[in-house]
Amino acid sequence: MLQREEYQAIRRAIASIPGDVSNDAVGAYVPKLEDIYAPETHAAALDPTTPIVVGSRGAGKSFWAGVLGQQQTRKAAAKAYPQLGLENVSVGFGFTGVSGPNGIGADALNHLVPPNADANQAKAFWWATILRAAAQTTSNTAPKLSEFVAQSRNWEERDELLGQHEDRLRAAGKTLLVVYDALDTVATNWPRRRLLTEALLEVVWAMRAYRGIKLKLFLRPDQIDDDALRFVELPKLRTGAVRLAWEGTDLYGLLFARLALTPKPPARKAFKNVLKALKITPGSQSTILARRWPLAHRADDQARVMVALAGPYMSSGPHGYKKGKTYDWPITHVADAFAEVTPRSFLGLMIAAAKYGAAPDDRAITADGIRHGLRAASKTRVDQLHQEFPWIKGVLAPLDGLLLPQKESEVFRVWKRANTIKALILDAEKNKYLPPFSTEEQQGEQHLFEALARIGVMFRRKDERIDMPDLFRVAAKLLKKGGTAPL
Repeated sequence: MLQREEYQAIRRAIASIPGDVSNDAVGAYVPKLEDIYAPETHAAALDPTTPIVVGSRGAGKSFWAGVLGQQQTRKAAAKAYPQLGLENVSVGFGFTGVSGPNGIGADALNHLVPPNADANQAKAFWWATILRAAAQTTSNTAPKLSEFVAQSRNWEERDELLGQHEDRLRAAGKTLLVVYDALDTVATNWPRRRLLTEALLEVVWAMRAYRGIKLKLFLRPDQIDDDALRFVELPKLRTGAVRLAWEGTDLYGLLFARLALTPKPPARKAFKNVLKALKITPGSQSTILARRWPLAHRADDQARVMVALAGPYMSSGPHGYKKGKTYDWPITHVADAFAEVTPRSFLGLMIAAAKYGAAPDDRAITADGIRHGLRAASKTRVDQLHQEFPWIKGVLAPLDGLLLPQKESEVFRVWKRANTIKALILDAEKNKYLPPFSTEEQQGEQHLFEALARIGVMFRRKDERIDMPDLFRVAAKLLKKGGTAPL
């Protein structure tokens, strides 16, 4: 289909996609305009009327928080999702996990909500973040958060101020959206995290009374699903929450959009030639953003492009089809236990595949490269998960060499023999991070498995044996018959 040089140009373009696609809502790592890819399924997550957006690490919570927080990227999002009315929305931040001119981090939270704080003090802090964001809409400077804490404790004064902002915003036809991101960083122990989370959810529920001021929380699943939360209206908030997830077509659409818009002219031209040969319309920035490009949503067209770039199957020869299709294999093998795939893992696999081995003459990446890409994606995913759950590597390490799937008694025996739980608890106390056990009564091997299952790292098969998705298994160096071997 293409000349060798053209395949190599596409290969280099895939290899040059930034491997670290993590973002912050504010600061030096905010999303850039050229980074925006807008799946149809993410419209509800950006809707100002949706107060809670749930997503695992790498799903795009901070990315979309950062997009909403910048005028230029918010305009692009308004074009991608015209039904949301984002052109009439101004955005302020209520918490970002990162301090700075526009950010509110843990330092401010810890200073204004002391360790012995009660629920009223916690709620006063969250109310103050709303008052501050509203005040910013009338000022070019960021008011000090501490100035609003006293006002927020007086409910009459607070309601009067919010009412004034509400009237002003509605008269102007505007909506203020107050965004909260990185909420997993609010505390390093379970009682304080629950206090702050419950207080914030109560404030979110109370803000239903306002039409001109909306709140949007980007939360991790384990934070909103904590069974110990006691807020009476929590079931209603959970029901209305939107899950930030990526379909397989979204991920391939993202990859092919990167190739269609690559700043490397030889690769851009070569990829355009691939599409021409397959009778697929080339993509432009506007058609890709608005999802009017076939490769943004048509799985059959995506599969044809993948065959052109990587061949049809994960093995050659007459029986190669038994190893799976190159289009399906990456999605299946970088999914967690909930069958969810993040852009970081998917792109990480493709980037590593494009860097593996000698460049072939008749394709951009190979089946062996894709398998190697799984190993790279697995290592990256576990490293990233360790940033979120610092205990994760310590509980996976004793399982090195274990053959999966396995009876739970054998898995638990390995942990018990290595004193895994005792070591975990001591390390969490020493390094001041949140352990997986929320109470002293729930510190057994069964509870550790349940904690891993909650975050998609382990699951139980129908025959009750314990298993682990390849995304984590390969980096953790567990074995599986017929599966990709660890490095």
